[in-house]
Amino acid sequence: MSSHDERRRVAIPRRSTKGPLDVDDDPLAALSQSQHALPVDRVRSPSRPSASPAPRSPRLKSPISPSPAEPPALKDFSFLQDPSAYHVLPAATVPAPFLNAPNTPSVASPIDTLLLSGHYRLAAIAAARNLVTSTPPTDYTTLFHLLHIRLACLCLINEHALAAQEAKVFGDLSSSFYNADDGRGKHLVPWELRVLVVRLAALGYGEWRKGVMGYYELARECREQFTKTEDEAEKGAWSVRLRDCGIRVANVLVEMGDLEGAGRHLAGLGAAENESRDLKLMETLVWLRLGDVTAARRCLADVSDSNEEDLLEGTLQALIHLADSDYTSAASAFEALRDKHPSDAMVSQNLAVCLLYMGRIAEAKTLLEDLAGESLPFHSLVFNLSTIFELRTERNRDSKIGLASRIATRNVDGSVGWEMSNADFKL
Repeated sequence: MSSHDERRRVAIPRRSTKGPLDVDDDPLAALSQSQHALPVDRVRSPSRPSASPAPRSPRLKSPISPSPAEPPALKDFSFLQDPSAYHVLPAATVPAPFLNAPNTPSVASPIDTLLLSGHYRLAAIAAARNLVTSTPPTDYTTLFHLLHIRLACLCLINEHALAAQEAKVFGDLSSSFYNADDGRGKHLVPWELRVLVVRLAALGYGEWRKGVMGYYELARECREQFTKTEDEAEKGAWSVRLRDCGIRVANVLVEMGDLEGAGRHLAGLGAAENESRDLKLMETLVWLRLGDVTAARRCLADVSDSNEEDLLEGTLQALIHLADSDYTSAASAFEALRDKHPSDAMVSQNLAVCLLYMGRIAEAKTLLEDLAGESLPFHSLVFNLSTIFELRTERNRDSKIGLASRIATRNVDGSVGWEMSNADFKL
């Protein structure tokens, strides 16, 4: 039976065999009947490109061996352009001020502009439209780039479940169909996008074991590629990716509630030779998440090129004090960082959290309100300020809606106006 989404383009009549992504439980089949599918009159399937391989000579009887003069057939990724795989984004979760903001740009604006200005919902819509209507089915580089934007933007607007559903459009990313036909078998899908898809498998449905399995599969590929390549730079890249997968497994175990297992796994990774600074900082955060302050201090002390003036390291040192319930030391550390980095909103926000824990609610409220009016808004800032509204008065809903209105109507060089959900404002 022929599939509704043609998996590859060849220059011969379609045979009855199945493609590499044709499986009995096709994840796209269920999505085709989704009630949230984009209207057909708004998003249409793209037409076939005019250029195609020359027809096969009738003298050739073999349906497999191509003519030496015939160019190889390009892989057809048109199954990624199925409109029913991409959902209409719900508006019920968005505060009214953001839906009616006066400075909202057009969805036809360049995607890069929408991303820079923080309009992630519009960027997600634009990415889906361009993916479905404006990209040739053989231009996999552009298709994967647009899909990456779409899924990442859905995560940024807290639509993880939708992102997890839409990520199923890939099918089995471990299939050889996604490997390049150059003899080296290089995977066509960018590594960062594959990591995101694994993350969504765990985060979107709370199926954490799928996330662990997905990271182990990526780790297996890292080991294989590390063994195959002779280029030292490539070896280094695969080694970093392998370590990254290991730390992400520990993070998923923390989210599963298996803190003991996460600690054993992370300790079992051992010390990597010449481990990058970013990975060390990432590992420190995971140690903090599972509550091992001693291990977090030890890991942070191992960061290469340590610099007391460094913002990230200083922030982690202050967070370690905070995790150890030493609020006075944490507040002092964040105040020192704020003196050195007065324009860093995250430092000021963490200082406000310390003041809140110390019972200095009025000071924390003033600090967060100043941030909401001057800096670029972000989720934790809004959530913490909404929490302070709840602590100060029972009639806090008006304060939350007023905060949403102030953020939605701001317009500083087009960089402010980030859309947030009701959950961010605790509405």
